[in-house]
Amino acid sequence: MKFLLLSGSFRKNSYSLGLLDVISELLIAHQTARPQLDNLPFYSDDIEINDTAMSALIAQIEDADGIIVCTPEYNHSIPAVLKNAIDWASRPAFNSCLKDKPVTFITQAVSPVGGARAQAHLKLVFDACLSKLHNSHEMMIAGINQKFNAEMQLTDDQTRQRLQRHLDGFIQFIEC
Repeated sequence: MKFLLLSGSFRKNSYSLGLLDVISELLIAHQTARPQLDNLPFYSDDIEINDTAMSALIAQIEDADGIIVCTPEYNHSIPAVLKNAIDWASRPAFNSCLKDKPVTFITQAVSPVGGARAQAHLKLVFDACLSKLHNSHEMMIAGINQKFNAEMQLTDDQTRQRLQRHLDGFIQFIEC
């Protein structure tokens, strides 16, 4: 299978990118791609989708069997870079490359909430795009700063096991 991995954060030592590295390892038998969403211009109906980064993102979404979104929570919602990418990919409305595309969410935060509000907003946004939402126990990781070492390696075995279980469930969801 082919998975598109979308991150809501691109800062140095991003926990979302660290988690996507782990996810790539766990999906070693599959193909993964991770676009650089922070290269996209801000969405505007006045801009045509002829930019290389936008066209590449849409092609990657079309080619993927499923999308895995991993993001922090910013101000009780999703980061602008992620929302912007979704807005570009969601056109034309109700008939975009996101329509019927299986998608699952992994949110993380330093707080004990683990990105629950971002998770809820992602569901609303992707539902509006007519994507197929992976109905599962929500994958939220609280206290993310305690799960990685200084070299950005995941050191928490329980989190790794939860990620594997979530990915296995997502693969089964796609196959059904």
